[in-house]
Amino acid sequence: MSLERSPHLLLVVAVSTMITVAAGCGNASEIQSIPPSSQIVDVRTPGEFASWHFPGAVNIPVDQLEGRLKELAPERTIVVYCRSGSRSSLAKRILLANGFTKVENGGGLRDIKRFVGAQATAKR
Repeated sequence: MSLERSPHLLLVVAVSTMITVAAGCGNASEIQSIPPSSQIVDVRTPGEFASWHFPGAVNIPVDQLEGRLKELAPERTIVVYCRSGSRSSLAKRILLANGFTKVENGGGLRDIKRFVGAQATAKR
């Protein structure tokens, strides 16, 4: 049965996708490593940023991102992350829509934290 013939099936697929995105599923990190020259952007709220953030990250909440694009270096790779991966996915889309071409979704905290030890090791 095709989706065109079954509006109910199409509705189920659409709702499932919305639930998956809202839950932060399916937005896992796209990256295997963080290039040393990357600009790391935490798109969570300032309170979340204060509780823990990736070393060297800047905090630009996703709802302020479009108004603060000049703080970012378009020639560098920009890695965005949040708590679950949902806001970073949105942030990536915002940056791409505004002409940034080197944008990676670092995913959620669990994803980005795995790079903290690797980054410290690489600096030795």
